Amino acid sequence: MGYSDSAKTAGRLASAWALYEAQEGMAEAGQRHGVTVSFFHGRGGTVGRGGGPMSLAIQSQPSGTIGGRMRVTEQGEMIQAKFGLAQIAERTLEVVTTAVLEASLAKPVEPTSSWREAMHAMSEASMRVYRKTVQEDQDFLRYFDQCTPVTELSHLRIGSRPQRRKAAGGGPGSLRAIPWVFAWTQTRWLLPAWLGVDAGLHAVSPALRAEMAERWPFFQSFLDLQEMVLAKACLLYT
Repeated sequence: MGYSDSAKTAGRLASAWALYEAQEGMAEAGQRHGVTVSFFHGRGGTVGRGGGPMSLAIQSQPSGTIGGRMRVTEQGEMIQAKFGLAQIAERTLEVVTTAVLEASLAKPVEPTSSWREAMHAMSEASMRVYRKTVQEDQDFLRYFDQCTPVTELSHLRIGSRPQRRKAAGGGPGSLRAIPWVFAWTQTRWLLPAWLGVDAGLHAVSPALRAEMAERWPFFQSFLDLQEMVLAKACLLYT
């Protein structure tokens, strides 16, 4: 499951819901044909690339997608942060193992039809705002180039792949997800993690949002991460 490029293309909210439904569909297909499906989550360290507390992420996965097993990537500085010391590595494995067991044994929370309709409405609204800004606004690319160190990042001898995809032309569309998120992280603006989410949340009633947040781990996890990144951005710019 790829989190970085999907969020870069459609925005964080639409990406999260699309990945949720994709996992549900693959798990259902596997059960129908008697095939055990193991999901490999390609999460980055930051929220804009699918990152966040692993326990929270595991608990919010769709029903039938854990089943006692889960694979995840640990990339870049997250390897040092989670496995740099023996005691921390042991604690990391304890947290992940506990979360996988709880998600496998506990009765899953299935989203109701009204929650699904709300997520579709929120995804569409948030994606429209995200793409209108990133892909359609003629001034956005100039703003991005001038307010972030994205140009300077291209000169750094780090990473396993070129910063841009040659066949995709210029602009944010050709930029790989890692430098896209990293450039915004350097400004502490964290734009990929929240752009469009506000419009999405306002697409449904406050009462329905509150119900989803209280009863559905997936939506609760999403809101918790949004609260965290917005607190960081607001503390810097207020």
